[in-house]
This record gives sequence, C-alpha cells and structure tokens, in this order.
Amino acid sequence: MENLPYSVAPIPENEEERLQALRRYKILDTPPEEKYDGIVRAASLICGAPIALVTLIDSERQWFKARLGIDDTETLRRDSFCQFAVAENKFLIVEDAETDSRFKSNPYVLGDPNIRFYAGAPLRTPDGYVLGTLCVIDSKPKKITPAEIQALEALADSVVSFMELDAKSQALIQLQSVALELQKAKEQFFVNMNHEFRTPVHGILGMVDLLRQTENSDQQKQYLDSLTESAEHLIRLINDVIDFSKAESGSMHFTHQDFDLVSLLERYSEEASDEAFRKGLAFKTILPPAKTSLYVKSDAIRIRQILSNLVSNALKFTEKGGVTLELKVESETESNIHLSLSVRDTGIGIDSHRIPILFEAFSQADISSSRKYGGTGLGLAICKRICEALGWEIHVESEFRVGSTFILEMELPKASSAETKRKLESKTQKDLDFSSHSDLKILVAEDNPVNQKLIEKMLERMGLKCALVANGLDALAYWEEKDLDLILLDIQMPELSGIETARILKKKPSSRKIPWIVAVTAHDSPEDRAACAEAGIDDYLGKPFRMEDLAERLRDFLKYSSSSIAS
Repeated sequence: MENLPYSVAPIPENEEERLQALRRYKILDTPPEEKYDGIVRAASLICGAPIALVTLIDSERQWFKARLGIDDTETLRRDSFCQFAVAENKFLIVEDAETDSRFKSNPYVLGDPNIRFYAGAPLRTPDGYVLGTLCVIDSKPKKITPAEIQALEALADSVVSFMELDAKSQALIQLQSVALELQKAKEQFFVNMNHEFRTPVHGILGMVDLLRQTENSDQQKQYLDSLTESAEHLIRLINDVIDFSKAESGSMHFTHQDFDLVSLLERYSEEASDEAFRKGLAFKTILPPAKTSLYVKSDAIRIRQILSNLVSNALKFTEKGGVTLELKVESETESNIHLSLSVRDTGIGIDSHRIPILFEAFSQADISSSRKYGGTGLGLAICKRICEALGWEIHVESEFRVGSTFILEMELPKASSAETKRKLESKTQKDLDFSSHSDLKILVAEDNPVNQKLIEKMLERMGLKCALVANGLDALAYWEEKDLDLILLDIQMPELSGIETARILKKKPSSRKIPWIVAVTAHDSPEDRAACAEAGIDDYLGKPFRMEDLAERLRDFLKYSSSSIAS
C-alpha cells in the first residue's frame, strides 16, 4: 500500500466473511429509500449535526445508502472515518479531527467538507459482522452526550432491522417452493423475527412520542414525522409477513366486538386524505345517505387492515387523479346488514390475465411494478385469507391504464347503538393524568435499555414513578425486599423469562403481597396469551405500544384494585 500522510485502519481478521455478509443483504448500489432517509434526518436532528450518513464499507469504497448534507454517493474506503469503526467494532468518536493524529491530514479534514467532529455507531448484524456505520459529521469540533450516543445506537439497530427485514422477505419468497414439512420451522422463524424487529421499533416510536411532547420547531416536527413514517412502514411490513404466516397455518386471531363502522371509515379517511394530499391526489369518501352511524358486531381491526391494504395499493399505483372510498348498504334485516365497501382508483390498472392470480401470495401486477413500487406482495393475499375466514367476499374490476375497483362484500350482525356508544366512550377516554395515584409502587422488568427508559418516561408523564430491573431474577429479588403493586414484565428476558418469573411470583409460598402483572411482549398470538394466562399473568400489552395503551392497562389495574379493596 502506498504511503499516505494519514492513517488507514487495519483490515479486520474476518474481512472475507464480513464482505460475504454484506453481499448477502444485496443492498449495495440500490436506490435511495425513505425508511433510511428518515433515519439520517433523525440522527442529524438528535445530534445537531449538518451531515448524517448510513455508510456501508465494501472492499475498496465507502458507499452511502442514505445521506444528508453531502452530494457524494461514495468515497474511497482508505479516506473514510467509518473504516475505523468497522475495524475496531465499536462506537467511534472524534471530537476534533485537527488534533487527532489519525485524521488531521485526511483529505476530508483538509478540504471539503472540512470534518472536525465525527460520531459513528456500527451497523452490526445479528451474527456480529460490522458492515458500516450510522454517522453524524460537523465542520466544528464538538462533544457528544451519552444520551446522543444511545440514540444513535438505537437508530443504527433500526437500520440493521430494515436490512434484515428486506433480506428475510427475499428469503421468504424463495421459501414459497419449499415442501410443506418446513411449515413449522417457518412459523418459528416468523415468531422470532416478530420479536426481534418489534423491540427496537417500539423504542424508536416511543421516544418519538416523548419528543413530540416537548417544544419542537417546524423543521424538527418534519424530521419526527419522517422517523415515525419510516418506523410505521417497518411495522406494516412486519405485520404483513407475520399475518401471512398465521393465515397459512390457520392461527390468525379474530375478535367480534361492537363498533361504529361509519366512525371507523371517517377516522381512516382523514389519514388517507393526508397521504393522498402529499402525493398530489384527491381522496373522496362516500357514505350511505342519512347514515351518521352504523353500529355492527365484527372485527374492526381486520376491516381496517383490509381497508388499509386496498387504499395503500390504490395510492401507490395512482400517479394522477384520485382514490374514492365508498360504503353502500345493499340490504338489511332487523338483525343483519349486507354491505359493500369499495376502493376505486384512477391508477395503472391491471392486465386481465393477471386478475385471476392477483390474490395469490407474492403476486404483483408484474416484475417492473414490483421494482418501481416495492412491497412484499402479501397484502392482497392476506385480505383474501381474512375474507375466507370471516365468510366475506373480495374481488376486483379493472381496466388496464384506466383504473381499478376493489370491492369487499360483508354480511354483518347489527349491534345496539346506544349500548355500543356508551362502551366506546368509556373505552376511548384520553385521561393520562395518574398523579392522584403517585404512591403506586411499580416495577419495570425489561432488558432493553432504550425500552426501559421509554417506559420510565411514559410513567413520569402520567405522574407515576417506577423502579427498573433488567431480568427476571432481579425482579424476584426486588419483590423479596420491597412491596409492589404492579409489575410491567417483559416476556423475553435473559437469566429468567417473564413467563417463568410470573409463575414463581404467583405460586411461591409467601406472606408478601402478590403484585398485579402486565406482560409486555412483542409477540401477540393466542398461544402467547394462553401461556401468560397459565403463568398467572393478569394483563397483556403488545409492543409497540403508545402512552394511551399503557394508560388503559393502568386504568384496568386500578379498577381491579378498587373492587378488590371493596370486597
């Protein structure tokens, strides 16, 4: 290697394996994606740095998957700061490059962009290979706080989660041809993937919620919106893959509760209208005349899921014109009502020969559409599985290059409007002030530091305090020494799982007060809930959750506590 006036990092001992891992993700030289762009904007905002990058280190170059503040798409590896984070496998901080012997003669210190400050969090894969960094850069010397380091590490974990999900989705498509005897292994794969992806996303969404409650400039609000959109996009992709797995194995869970369908459509239309507006499209909602409400008994979550898939597709494949959502009452009796819910667009349309296979898994209009518009190809297949399970019908009418109309036909039982309205108003109360119960003794058992801090801050916002432990053994030790009213118990923890911890707490002979236990978990399946119930766990809170979800569990606990004292 030629003599250079600045340092070059040593090549890692596992360089060949590291490069093979990088190539497996098939991410190099791919187009920009909003989910990564949102992360660099968030990193820039959090650290107050004008430049932020998602970098990947190849054998000879440093390539930027996402960039803010610079125009270049790549540099030589030997000139990069990130090569040292890769070589050392740790967070790299350079507070002033002019005083650092490794970098003071670097061409990017002597010339544009005149780097003085650098902080890079390694992009570390689940099997330990460092592929690059999420880094922030400034032309002025500065220091970085522990909180900023923690935030960058959490965002770096999210970058790897995106890469993992894309790789797993590709692997899943290949698994379509695998024999049926692999089904059980695939189900376990989905369960593990669900937990590993939801945990970091839960931390990110929760921290964004907390940031929104502080004073933010308009530009900061835009950055937070971008970060939220990226994280929620990841959640939607995860949900697609998990729901398809459940549908294939016959384990998809359904509920049947009273709700107002008109209200559901109006709320959803507000969100969809905003999305359409950002794309320059019109969005119109047509509801049955003289129907200000329509109370039915069904699975509101699944109806919204189908609606979200259909409208998202319509907006994705429509470049001009708009999308119309229409609800029609086809017929009704005293007890039942027959409805059709249609989503009509002015988009690219579908070739007639593609329509018969449109609702099959991994099916999209054609390969070019898949490349241009993205997606897992599972959305319509999931809609079809839901309809089959609930006895509904879904079909499409389309004309190529003119537009498409997807129609959902449902026969639903009616619900009592007065009783349902009372229940809904009670259930959706928004009071988040629990300061009158500030004496509650709460323990949070959670091994993820970001999620620990998140739940602690949520409780503080509600006027409550908590103690923190990182595993089940520490939770038991804490209970042995101090009184507890409530435990928020993560199910997946080292040392001792949440299930085993709850089982010991509930069944161990003791004169001590047994606290109310809420399982906090990224899994959400009938089997998981059954295991929690068997262990004596009192309530269930799925990740990712918002402050309102946590408040609802607290209200349930307080109701139980009040009735227990009264009896």
